[in-house]
Amino acid sequence: MSRKEIIISVTKQALLIGVVAYAVIMISVYAIPHLPLANKRTFHTMLRSQMTIDREKEFSEKADPRNHVLFLGSSVVERGVNETYLDSLFNEHHVPNYSTNSGAGGFFAKSNLIMFRAMLERGLHPKRVVYGIFLQELNSVSTIRSDFGDTDTSSIKLKKKSLWNVLRLGPEALAPMLDASTFHIYLFAFNNAFRDIQNPTFFQKLSFGVNFFERDSNYVLNLAYLQDLKNIYQLCKARGIPFAFFNTPLRPEIESTADLPYFHRLEAYQPVERFAMENNIPIWNFDKPGAFDNSDFLDTYHLTPVGAKKMTAMLSDKITIWQKGFVEQDVTFPSTNSVRDEIKDSLVRTIFHF
Repeated sequence: MSRKEIIISVTKQALLIGVVAYAVIMISVYAIPHLPLANKRTFHTMLRSQMTIDREKEFSEKADPRNHVLFLGSSVVERGVNETYLDSLFNEHHVPNYSTNSGAGGFFAKSNLIMFRAMLERGLHPKRVVYGIFLQELNSVSTIRSDFGDTDTSSIKLKKKSLWNVLRLGPEALAPMLDASTFHIYLFAFNNAFRDIQNPTFFQKLSFGVNFFERDSNYVLNLAYLQDLKNIYQLCKARGIPFAFFNTPLRPEIESTADLPYFHRLEAYQPVERFAMENNIPIWNFDKPGAFDNSDFLDTYHLTPVGAKKMTAMLSDKITIWQKGFVEQDVTFPSTNSVRDEIKDSLVRTIFHF
C-alpha cells in the first residue's frame, strides 16, 4: 500500500470515528433527562435550572392553567420542600398551583441568582417565587458555600437543545457525567433524594452519595451576600412576580457539641427580615420552638422525609393565605440570651442524659 493510500485510509477512519463519536454525543445529550447545556462548565448550577424549565414545559404542553410556584435556596430547601406533596395539598384546597423545588445543595443566593436569571432568560414564567433562608446564608466563613467568587456571572447562559448548541456544547455538557461526584449530584437531584424516598436502600444511598453538613459554629456576617438576595427580588419585581422568604428550621435539640446550632440567629435573620419589612415582602419563620421535633431532622439542618412533609404543609398554608392578598411578616424569634440559655439547657440534658 502506498503512502498516499495509507493517508487516505487513516483519514477516512478518523472521520468515521469522529462522526460516530459525535452521533453518540448527540444521542446522549437528547436522551439523558434534564442534561443542561451551558456556555460554561456549571453543571451543578444549571442542572436544577434545566429541571425547572422541563417541569414548566411539561405543564404548559398539557395546557394546564395552574400557577407555577418556584422555590429557591440551598440544600435545606432541596430536601425540605416536597413538591409532589405540596401539589396534592394545593389540589385538596382547590388552589390552582403547581410547585417546583429548585433548591440545590451548597447553593446560596449568588448561585441561585445565576440559576434564576438563566431560567428567566430561557422563558420561565413562575407566578410566585419563594426563597428559603438558611442560617448560613450571610455567613462569609461557611465551609459549604458554592458560589463563583467575584466573577461576572451575567454571562453564564443556559442554552436550548438546538442542533447547533448540541454540536457546540454537547461534549462539554456530557463531560461532568463522567465524574463520579457529579454523577452522584445528578442521581441525587433526579431522584429527589432524600425527600421523596422515605427509606433509601443500600444501593440508593450508594448512588446518592453522603449527606454532608457543617460542623462548625464560626460565624462572620457578610452583608454583601444580602445584595444577591436583593437582586433576586429585583428580578421578580421587574417582572411583576410576587416574592416571599421563609426561615428554614434547625433541629431543636443538641445531640453533639460538634453540631451546635449557631448563636447567631439574630445576626443571620435580622438583615433579611429588615429588608422584607421595608419592602412589604412576606416572610415566614419556621425556625422557632415547637414547630418541629428532633425526629424530624436527619442532622442539625436537614429534614427527614417526614419533616419535609411537615414543612411543606406549613408552606401550603402560608402560600394559600398569601394568594388571598395577606402579607404575613413573622419575624418573631427568641432573644440572644434566651437562645444561649436554651443551648446551655440542651447541653446539660445531653451530658447528663435527662
